[in-house]
Amino acid sequence: MLLWQKMMILLARSERITGLVQSSRLMARFAGQFVGGGNVPEALACATDLHGWDAAASLFYLGEYVDDPVEIGLTMDQLQACLAGLGNAGLDVHVSVDPTQVGSMISWDVCRDNVIVLARHVAEQAGTGRNVLMLDMEDSSVTGQTLALYDHLREARLPVGITVQAYLHRTQNDLTGLVANGAMVRLVKGAFAERASVAVTGRVDRDTAYRKAMVTLFSPEALARGVYPVLGTHDHRMIDFASHLAQENGWSPDQWEVEMLLGVRPDFQRCLVEREISLRLYLPFGRDWFPYSIRRVGENPKNLAFVLRSMMGRG
Repeated sequence: MLLWQKMMILLARSERITGLVQSSRLMARFAGQFVGGGNVPEALACATDLHGWDAAASLFYLGEYVDDPVEIGLTMDQLQACLAGLGNAGLDVHVSVDPTQVGSMISWDVCRDNVIVLARHVAEQAGTGRNVLMLDMEDSSVTGQTLALYDHLREARLPVGITVQAYLHRTQNDLTGLVANGAMVRLVKGAFAERASVAVTGRVDRDTAYRKAMVTLFSPEALARGVYPVLGTHDHRMIDFASHLAQENGWSPDQWEVEMLLGVRPDFQRCLVEREISLRLYLPFGRDWFPYSIRRVGENPKNLAFVLRSMMGRG
C-alpha cells in the first residue's frame, strides 16, 4: 500500500502528466467523481445541493505547492469569492486551505498574512452556520509551522480550525495542547508516505493511533473545554467508535461531526445523515483537479475502477 501511495503522489506532482490528463475531455469524467465544479458558481451550486439533504460542505480551491505570486493571488481571489458566495447563500462559511497554496512556499510570513485575510473574511460573514477557516495539514515537514499558524489565528480570536494526522508520533502531544485550548480539530488518519521514524506505517497501527486520538478528543475534559471534534474518515468502524464515545461521555450530536470526501461512499454518507450524525463533505473545486483526484486513488486502490470506467466512457 505504501508503494502504491508513493506512485500516485509522484503522478500527482508531475506537471507534465497533470497537463496531459487535464487537457483530455475523456478524463474530465474522472474529475466529476471527486470535484464539485470548475469554478466558484459551480462549487456553490454543489454545496447548495448538499445542504438540501442536510449535509454541510467545506470548500477547497484546488492547488498546492505554489511558489508563483500570481497564482497565489488567483487562489486568494477565488477563496474570497467563495467566502462571499457562501455567506450570501446562507450556507456555512467553511473553507479549507493548504498553507502551500497561499504563500508558505515563498515564506511563512506571506502565508500568515494571507490566512489572516481569509479568516477575517470568514468572521465578517453573517449567518448562524458553523463558519471557520480550516487549515489542512500537509506532509510532516510543515507540521510545526502549520500548528504555529493555527496558534497565531487563535490568539487573534479568528475563526480557525486545525487538521491533525493521527499516524504521526507527535500527534498525542499536539492534541493535549489543542484540547486545553478548546480547539476545533479535524482528525484524519494521515495519507502521506512518511518515514517510520515520523509516523506509524501499518494499517493496524494507524487504526490504533486513530482510536487513541478519538479517546482524547471525546474525553470529558475536551467536552468541558469546548473542543469540537471533526472526524475526517470514511471508516465506519471509526465512526461507530466515535458514536460510542460521544454517548458514553455526554456529547450531543451538534457538538461533533464526520467529514468525508465528496464522491467517496455516497450511499454511506446518506446513511449517516439518516442516523442524525452531523456530516460535512470536503468539496474541492477549480481547474487543477488531477493531482487531488489521483491521490484519492492512492488512498484507496478501489477507486482505480472508477478511473478505468471513466476512460472507457462508462463512468
